[in-house]
Amino acid sequence: MIFTVAIDGPAAAGKGTVGRAVAAHFGFAHLDTGLLYRAVGALVLKGAEPVAAARGLVPEALEQPGLRSPEVAQAASEV
Repeated sequence: MIFTVAIDGPAAAGKGTVGRAVAAHFGFAHLDTGLLYRAVGALVLKGAEPVAAARGLVPEALEQPGLRSPEVAQAASEV
């Protein structure tokens, strides 16, 4: 059986910390969905069209420096 765990809440509430802990405890994989949004936002800031940026997202995009910056966070929210 495949499980998906979703944790909802406001920014900086500890969702990622709890999500990683739950995943580690139960041996689940962890996906930081916020990082996906931030990676798309960062690409949009570099001039990419939002839908194309999302569709063309590659794992390396999640390792870009600066994904946790306020500018990228704002771009992610707008996208």
